Amino acid sequence: MDYVLPNELVDGMIAAGGKKATVSIKNLLIRGFYSGSALGLALCLALTIMHQTGINWIGSLIFPFGFASIVLFGMELVTGNFSLLPMAVWAGKTTWSKTIRNWIWVWIGNWLGTFTVGVLFAISLTSGGTADLANGSGDWVAVANKIIALNKANVITKYENLGALGFFLAFLRGLIANWLVCLGVTLALVSKSVPGKILACWLPITAFQALGMEHIVVNMFLHTTGPMLGSGVNYGSTIFWNFLPVTAGNIVGGMVFIGMLFYGTHKTPADNVLPAVHDEKLERELAAELGAR
Repeated sequence: MDYVLPNELVDGMIAAGGKKATVSIKNLLIRGFYSGSALGLALCLALTIMHQTGINWIGSLIFPFGFASIVLFGMELVTGNFSLLPMAVWAGKTTWSKTIRNWIWVWIGNWLGTFTVGVLFAISLTSGGTADLANGSGDWVAVANKIIALNKANVITKYENLGALGFFLAFLRGLIANWLVCLGVTLALVSKSVPGKILACWLPITAFQALGMEHIVVNMFLHTTGPMLGSGVNYGSTIFWNFLPVTAGNIVGGMVFIGMLFYGTHKTPADNVLPAVHDEKLERELAAELGAR
């Protein structure tokens, strides 16, 4: 059967988290690099389509192809790991030290991927630095200016200019974003087929993008590429007012609202709910329903 039952789903999430905790640093960097580069490429396509059509939601609808490839190829995206690895820790399959190790190296790998794509697109969109971004026209110039505008807005206008409130808002939007992204990860695990996985994960990723929430890996691309294109936003402001609160929000969104929620309800021992009278058939049904071990 293509559909994975909820208790089997939690088993799979725990197993995935435990396996990810043992991956070598080399592979964490390689797989993290792929994921960062895939999201950078997907975002550039989405921004181009938004400009060409003048309809923002169409770009958001196209964007998830990068995420779907990450799921299908078994790559490493730090935001998905924010939900999976804590579940493995709670189940006794790994430790917090190995979890933090995974998060750090995948975060770095994701950034390296976004940085590489950012360099390539900064050269391409500006025609090797010869394009006049202030007065020029065409899709490339428009996309470059959109990246610059997003870089300024999502570091300075929305957050730094608001001080402590801005820091909190970046955290809050990061929480919502990864609640949706990890929902996409979880939905992809519910299906065993390629079409099922793609279809299941597509809408939550479209939702976070369309809602304008803050995803750290997408932000790595925007806020690394923006200064290359001449936005004038310094990296100190980017790290403090965006990367730091958004990463923290992504951790809470994934770990609490997906990892803890699913673990708490579908890894419930059956012992406490069985009747006093022994009923083997009922025990088996409850064990399957509740994910007892």
